[in-house]
Amino acid sequence: IFWLAASFLIGAVIVLIPCIIVITRRSDDCPVQTTISTTTPSGTTPPVPTSTVTTSSLPTHLTTTSSLITSPLTTTTMTSTITTWNASDYQSNSDYYGSLANPRDFDQSDNLRLDRLSSPRFHPINGKSIIYLRRQYHMPDLRGSTTTLHWLDLETNQTVPLTRPIWGVHDQQFFWINNTILFLSNRASTGLNQIFQLTLPPDVSQLTSFIDPIQIIDYPLNIDNLLVNRQASRLAFSCQVYPNLTIGETANQHTIEKASGRSIYQFDKLFIRHWDEYMTGPRHHPFLVQIEQQTNGIFKFSSQPIDVLFNLDSDSPTRPFGDAQTQWSFSATGNSFAYTRQHDEMSSVAWTTNLDIYTVYLNMSELSSVCITCENNATDTDPSYSPTDDDILVYRSHSVPGYEADQYKIKVYNGSNTTITLLDDWDRSIQAVTWSLDGQSLYLEIGEQAENVIYYLSNIFTDQSTTLIIRNGTSHNINLHPIDNQTFVFTYESILEPANIYLYSSNDPIRSLTDHNKNLLAKVRMSTVAEKFSFSGAQGDEVWGWHVPPANGTSSSAPLAFLIHGGPQSSWYNAWSYRWNLQSFSSQGYAVIAINFHGSDSYGQNFTNSITGEYGTLPYEDLQLGLTYALNNFSYIDSNRTVALGASYGGFMINWIAGHPEMSARFKTLVSHNGLFDMRAMGYSTEELWFTEYDAGGFTPWDNPDAYEQFNPVNHVANWTVPMLVIVGARDYRVPETQGISAFTALQRRNVESRLLYFPTENHWVLNPLHSIAWYEQVFDWMNKWAS
Repeated sequence: IFWLAASFLIGAVIVLIPCIIVITRRSDDCPVQTTISTTTPSGTTPPVPTSTVTTSSLPTHLTTTSSLITSPLTTTTMTSTITTWNASDYQSNSDYYGSLANPRDFDQSDNLRLDRLSSPRFHPINGKSIIYLRRQYHMPDLRGSTTTLHWLDLETNQTVPLTRPIWGVHDQQFFWINNTILFLSNRASTGLNQIFQLTLPPDVSQLTSFIDPIQIIDYPLNIDNLLVNRQASRLAFSCQVYPNLTIGETANQHTIEKASGRSIYQFDKLFIRHWDEYMTGPRHHPFLVQIEQQTNGIFKFSSQPIDVLFNLDSDSPTRPFGDAQTQWSFSATGNSFAYTRQHDEMSSVAWTTNLDIYTVYLNMSELSSVCITCENNATDTDPSYSPTDDDILVYRSHSVPGYEADQYKIKVYNGSNTTITLLDDWDRSIQAVTWSLDGQSLYLEIGEQAENVIYYLSNIFTDQSTTLIIRNGTSHNINLHPIDNQTFVFTYESILEPANIYLYSSNDPIRSLTDHNKNLLAKVRMSTVAEKFSFSGAQGDEVWGWHVPPANGTSSSAPLAFLIHGGPQSSWYNAWSYRWNLQSFSSQGYAVIAINFHGSDSYGQNFTNSITGEYGTLPYEDLQLGLTYALNNFSYIDSNRTVALGASYGGFMINWIAGHPEMSARFKTLVSHNGLFDMRAMGYSTEELWFTEYDAGGFTPWDNPDAYEQFNPVNHVANWTVPMLVIVGARDYRVPETQGISAFTALQRRNVESRLLYFPTENHWVLNPLHSIAWYEQVFDWMNKWAS
């Protein structure tokens, strides 16, 4: 989605010395299992109580239909036999919060110290254990992190860390081959990402030390992505290579360029830059290779890797956020490989959203890619082969060219150029698809009223009936049991609970499997309630929002943090965030109101589409009415101490509000993070041009200037009077830094009290932990100055 600002963390950049410039002037609940058989969620929004409350005071797992749900932060107790956490290369974090005598208010430093759990996967033979990834940050100062592999016994709930934690080392993208795990890691002596293997002992529960993995390949470039097919012993990986050059030749070219002492970029087409990097030549290319296990148990490449895109100036996975887990797929036998790439290699990649899916049949003397989606000029992505039939794959597809927020539908391709659309009358986007073991049914992740829920689709070939099986909160990363078609593990999070790993079985209550953050969460105070409310918004439509009261209660009046999300076609989900975290605001004594205005996703595609051409009307009216509703219905909020904050499109809305006194007068101060200031200039300087052009009716700035001027904050600067904090990331190429600098210049020139917070090394998001803490410190310092 365009100006993303408030949802999920993509990664973290660790920089040891914070680099920030300040310029100033003048004075979630747990997943609820359900067996509700549902009709397709089409047309209208499913019926939901006018106000639902998420709280952490009730026994949740017994709750299947109530709107009151809980966050079981301590329902699981894990044990481990390994006690060597104080090795010289690793400082134990386990007692950091245990030393605190009394709970204190949760803040962003606590948020960033939370362990981050992801990618649970069953043992492929018996399914009695899982492996998952655990990312930990250095507790005292957050100047380092490490990601390691962990094993968990599902019968005893015993957990064992497998790989040694070393600051700066990250294990990722792992795959089972029987009792061996292949994974990517930068443990190599070169510091580059390479492929490693780790073989489990017969009884993992008896491990008393870490397993030292074995590096199986040593390339002069980073290996960025990995995918393994166990049955055919085939492997796909990606490196960034120059078109027409091999891995070795690309590495030599890097050496030549470095030795030249020159730093000059030449461009003959777009993209010049994308997200936060300049597109200087190397491209993500997938390589296919055969592997075999030697008599000593160590895997090796048994063929020369083949560059699938050898001479193409294109990327797979696609930039900036594509990954092999979603955009690549091996067929069950390993004889076919599917991948996503941009259809075009020319400048039009900057103004079209046309991604296509290609298939390669591997049992041929020469590889040849076949495009199976070229008739569609919109996005086709995320191919996934059937586990039982090499000729069948599903993928997600848009139907509107140039519109990144279009509804994703599921397509089924049967190998003979025949494609069908599943659930064609649904009006919700499919976020992810997981095959069941039988090759006939699917598990679907769907955004539905700001919750990421899971549906079961019983048969793609017959009735396509669906059942809602997990509701509330955000559930994702499904991994199916290798034997039981009705059992899977997944990650779950909410506004009240950071991500944990859960086990779903159709015959048993959902249960949490992890509690790594128990000690930390027991020592901090957070809000225990996240309330979902609705009101009559623009055009009389029902609009929803979140209310999170201050962690210290509502017995006395409290200031308001009025949060405006980016996207704009995204939402404030019932999810945890390591950036814009609602708990980080409520724990500082602020009431939090977050409105999902017209244009937000998960409320039906018509609601999402309604923002097109209406940037400054429908969402603006929703925010006005939502603020009024909150002040009238949550009486403890002090209407004289209100602050509005927004990022990306939310920053645009802050700038728009600043120019409209009927709304700006309702706030003591404003905070605009990477916000759009001049829409016409944006049309010439952003990188993904399809955003500005689609929302301008398909016009460029020179074809129809009025389409860009209609809702342009720069035209209303003469009305700016409310103090504002402006935040800019220098490596933000989505909303270039000149937008924020221009806004600050306007404020200063108009003698409006203002401050510029400038991050030279951050992009559209603030990812460095030290910078993130400084961001919150500066933001709260500014908010408290005006609203305390």
